[in-house]
Amino acid sequence: MENRRRSITRAGVLLIGLTCFVGCAGLAVTRLDVQSYEGVSPKARQDALFRQITSILVDQNFDIKVSNKDAGLVTTEFKKFASEGSDPPFDYYLQIRSVIRDTSKGTSVKLTPLVREQNRMNSGAFTEHELSYYVGSPSAIRMIGSMKPDGWRAKGQALFNNVASEVAGRLGMTVDQLQQNVTRTQTNAITAKD
Repeated sequence: MENRRRSITRAGVLLIGLTCFVGCAGLAVTRLDVQSYEGVSPKARQDALFRQITSILVDQNFDIKVSNKDAGLVTTEFKKFASEGSDPPFDYYLQIRSVIRDTSKGTSVKLTPLVREQNRMNSGAFTEHELSYYVGSPSAIRMIGSMKPDGWRAKGQALFNNVASEVAGRLGMTVDQLQQNVTRTQTNAITAKD
């Protein structure tokens, strides 16, 4: 009788484990840490792209911090794009660094996003890191608080992708055709870091 109880208990544990495995497998997401997006246009000229990219950034309500046409550099000030939390509250800022260079293949544009998380109660307490967000099935993404429509990652992704889409259009391509230098990490929506 004791052996039969152990067998039933083991079978129950195995069944619960398999149910979780099958159910959790549908919650797979990929975290993208964006180092840069880059594209090359054989037709565009560096000085024209420099003006166009500066205009795109200003149209997206970024203030320009550094603008050096000779070096092909345009860097924005950090722009606040989200706030979250209450204990302590955090504000999120995005900076985009643009490098426009003539190469043997044409004019290259490289966009690098940088996120600053700043504690609103202590302005000296902040971290800066690559823009990161999650991709996957809509049902799995909805489980990650920062990826909900009002979440900071979703807002940062949308803001950066708006800029990248407009820049890609000026290069004569789509944002999906840009070389996306990203680190991809597979994870589960339940254990994904907010």
